[in-house]
Amino acid sequence: MFLPTEVLDKMRVVIADANQVVRTWVRSQLSQAGVKHVTMAGSSADLLRQCSAVTPDVVLCDHNFGEKQDGLRVLEELRLNHILPLGSVFLLVTGDNVRRRVVAAAEFAPDDYLLKPFTSGQLGERLVRAVRKKQALKPVYEQMEVRNLEGVIAECDKVLSDLPVYSMDALRIRAEALIALGRLDEATEIYKAVMARNTVPWARIGYAIVLRERGEIAEAARQAAEINEEFPEFMGVYDFLGELHEQAGELDEARTYYERADSIAPDNLRRLRALGEIYLESGDPERAAMMMRRVVERTEGTSLANADDHLTLIKSLIDLPDAAEALNRRIEELKPLLGGNDTADMMADVIKARMLAQQGDENGAREAIDRALAAHARLTQPPGFATHELAEACYATGKDEAASELVNSLETAGTSVANRLKRQHGRSARERAQQAAAELAAETAAGPDLDQVDEELSRLAELIRKLEPEWLDELAQEARNILIDVFTLAPRERRVIDAHIQYNRVAQKHGHDRHKPTARAS
Repeated sequence: MFLPTEVLDKMRVVIADANQVVRTWVRSQLSQAGVKHVTMAGSSADLLRQCSAVTPDVVLCDHNFGEKQDGLRVLEELRLNHILPLGSVFLLVTGDNVRRRVVAAAEFAPDDYLLKPFTSGQLGERLVRAVRKKQALKPVYEQMEVRNLEGVIAECDKVLSDLPVYSMDALRIRAEALIALGRLDEATEIYKAVMARNTVPWARIGYAIVLRERGEIAEAARQAAEINEEFPEFMGVYDFLGELHEQAGELDEARTYYERADSIAPDNLRRLRALGEIYLESGDPERAAMMMRRVVERTEGTSLANADDHLTLIKSLIDLPDAAEALNRRIEELKPLLGGNDTADMMADVIKARMLAQQGDENGAREAIDRALAAHARLTQPPGFATHELAEACYATGKDEAASELVNSLETAGTSVANRLKRQHGRSARERAQQAAAELAAETAAGPDLDQVDEELSRLAELIRKLEPEWLDELAQEARNILIDVFTLAPRERRVIDAHIQYNRVAQKHGHDRHKPTARAS
């Protein structure tokens, strides 16, 4: 094993495998290579405990830990809970009969994988390669851990200068940091330079992300579809296209991409959750329940379990006939996740409201929602998931104004809003805007001056384009004045309503308030 002695002396390795014979053999191979600090884990729980106690340099993890205990799930748990830092190596060991799972593994970022059976030479080769790469990129990972994006870029530059063998990794991370900082032109330069020399899909999907951030949605979707045709096993493009269509409210298209990805790599929790929500919103509670059962069963007994999954499953069951027994069981399972406090009482009323609404008892549903709203107001810091669910239930029971206030509170707090709730909020806001426009139009005898509207909308589009990469208060104020002018002139024009939506998207991206459709006083 060609690593410096001082590196081998200090290296801490955990071997995670259900088979004791295999664990012992791998340990002997590592010991012969000079690795002195080796521990063994026979289960995922044992591996999580060891990694939490002392951060290992390397984890050699077998894919198969038994039912509901596989290497993919434990890797996801390690990464999402920040138990295993990016600077530690995670090698996944699989058998040839689970080759498809290896494809899925790439989504959870293992550093490499070993296909069984393997020789001691193959083990050493993979380990050396992974450790060297981690050592080279360690300063980059350290800046990523503390979310110092400028530091990430600076350390990537050092790698590009001093260690060109890892240039592709540095370029990919650097470009992602630039996008996060809103420096889209610089990220574009990287992606175009890489694409000119190489056909790697990550550069092409990165460029599609830049196009999306610039608002060029159709072109982003077109390019992503081409990547999907050429690299059908590159999972990132399925999720990109699924999210793109989901955000646009094109649920059939989003579902298609998510389903294709699930058929290739069926272990991605985020994708399973997205499918469950899409099935539910599309009026297919049976498939929604099936999908959410997979999520709940996969996360049961782990730190990945959360109340949101149980709530989505419960909402699916409410819409199914003859599901009373299963529904009651799931509600009991949800209670411990809520902690049995004021939040739990509030969520109980939210669930009750949905059940009563489904049964046609509108008065009972609204009474339950009123109790839930009162309980929510008493909470000092209501959990985001509880506010989400309450807002959705408000929309379902006709309390649109209360729902909008809840959504606005989430956005003000910087909490991400579920796509389904964004769509509902958008529909509700548009309906209110259209109603206000109709009322204003009824008071105005003369028709709008469409030539003037066209001119103002062109000016507005140019201002929004300038605000996209960098928010300037002076330009934003000018844009809001134009919005008021065009709404006063043509409140029922779809282009005017769309202009409000476009401005609000950019404003929220930069952390600023939405602009409500407003007419000038006569």
